[in-house]
Amino acid sequence: MNERAQKTRLLDKVLNAARRFSSGSRRVNTLRFVTLISIAITVIYIFTPVIVETDYRIGDVVVDDVIAQADMIIDGVDIERGDMIAEKGAKVDKELLARIEAVTTASKRKNSVTTAVGFFAMSIIFLYTVYRFSAANIRKFMSAPKDLLCMALLLVGVLGILKFAAFISLGMGASFPGIPSALYLYIAPVAGGAMMIRLLMNSETAMIFGITSSIFSGLLLGGSIEMSVYFFIGSVVAAMKVRHCTQRSTILKAGAFLGIVNVLVIISGTALKGGGFSPGTVLAMVSGMLGGLIAAIMVTGITPVFEILFGYTTDIKLLELSRMDHPLLKELAIKAPGTYHHSLVIGSLVEAAAEAINVNPLLARVSAYYHDIGKMKKPLYFVENMKGENRHDKLAPSMSALILISHVKDGLEMANKYKLGEEIINVIQQHHGTSLTRYFYHKAKETEDPEVHEINEEDFRYPGPKPQTREAGLVMLADAIEAASKTIPDPNPAKIQGMVQKIINRIFTDGQLDECELTLKDLNAIAISFNRVLNGIFHQRIEYPEPAYVTREEAGEDTGTEQPKEKDGDKKGKGGHENGIRRLGARWK
Repeated sequence: MNERAQKTRLLDKVLNAARRFSSGSRRVNTLRFVTLISIAITVIYIFTPVIVETDYRIGDVVVDDVIAQADMIIDGVDIERGDMIAEKGAKVDKELLARIEAVTTASKRKNSVTTAVGFFAMSIIFLYTVYRFSAANIRKFMSAPKDLLCMALLLVGVLGILKFAAFISLGMGASFPGIPSALYLYIAPVAGGAMMIRLLMNSETAMIFGITSSIFSGLLLGGSIEMSVYFFIGSVVAAMKVRHCTQRSTILKAGAFLGIVNVLVIISGTALKGGGFSPGTVLAMVSGMLGGLIAAIMVTGITPVFEILFGYTTDIKLLELSRMDHPLLKELAIKAPGTYHHSLVIGSLVEAAAEAINVNPLLARVSAYYHDIGKMKKPLYFVENMKGENRHDKLAPSMSALILISHVKDGLEMANKYKLGEEIINVIQQHHGTSLTRYFYHKAKETEDPEVHEINEEDFRYPGPKPQTREAGLVMLADAIEAASKTIPDPNPAKIQGMVQKIINRIFTDGQLDECELTLKDLNAIAISFNRVLNGIFHQRIEYPEPAYVTREEAGEDTGTEQPKEKDGDKKGKGGHENGIRRLGARWK
């Protein structure tokens, strides 16, 4: 039991350390960070065997002399630099092909200090340049400390897997001498790195990661441009196919599609080199197909680990959080039913608006579900949960404002306790921005006595920050508009449109949307979307007419006639029950 407790404490320490680093509260020394990554990659580079695919096949004729470029031993025979390995015009058999491959591979062996230093220096320059350019010019490139650490771990991991695949390829090549070892490398799941970055972050970051991992993969394999292109195309395809992934099966489908694309790239590369359809080509195609499937399986298994370590919220996790049987949502429905219904309506509003402005509708909807969970601490102080008595009547305006403002802090505590994820936690914190609790501020101003105490507007404002993302801005707008819609007498499309425009203009002029990248075009699309949803909620109902005698009885009038009694065997459809059932849309038989 003690050993198990120690393991649990050790795991907690690791998770807390990762979360502290991922909080983004401190800047990263970029050059030092890049240097550490370069050291790790250089170590992998040095110990990764070079596998070179020659242009010769058994039965071909040597078109030029093959000369040893370094001292080596092949099949127990010492070969010195400059020795002739194959003369021009010689026919290639299995033994000669093995010697040509061995000499070609040895000429690119990475065992010199100069080679290692050169690779290390180039790694630093490349990584630092790519980072600086991306952070400065690509708006959505994620460069927070936790993002950099996540990408570094994935890059080193992907290259480590490629190193392992290279050793496996050499072993397979030794077991089957007639098939070049390089053909087995197509199975390496390098594209899985970009696929995972797309799940955890975004497309722009996945593209940069794909470029980086593909170039380093080609360098590890002896500077193979062909393999770099192969891995880059696979990375782009893999990242593209998991956009807004809401099911684990989507990842497997993306892996299958990646395998098909890998096969097409291999066929294109073979045709580009003038090669024909051979057993080696078939093997390469099978390897490429398996590479796509292995990448998908790897991503499916590893993604939850990175979600826990770094606090990422993938679409799959969002789908799990959107279920109504989540403990927080069940508790919200019981303790604050008005807030629960309010949150569901906001979810419908922001989901429709998110689709209109091309942001993640699932993230917007789930964030709306949880944005007011802090109201569970004091539900009866919020108007949607009040039952007759208004508790604010007995409180000072400043205390009432403090209670309202505190629901954001309470919500953050609950969100952290239930590990809802950084994106949702940010929306909870930002959905009121630094807005003013207007009702209690004006109430306080009415009773203000400047000689005794001057009312400070900042005391009646939420602490912020203002919305930093478009999803948070959507929730802020929908929150205010849904609440205001309940106050419209006899709502109709014209009144709803006027109210929506008024609320959006007020929030915009207050500066609450200055930091969330919502454009005027977006605001117009959001207003149209909100109008459509609210008109559906407040649509008019047809007033169904009552039978004459029922109307008179409800008015307390004597109809002067006695209603006929039902006889045994008569159908009840001839009385008032029939009319009531017909009004519900049922047909009496």
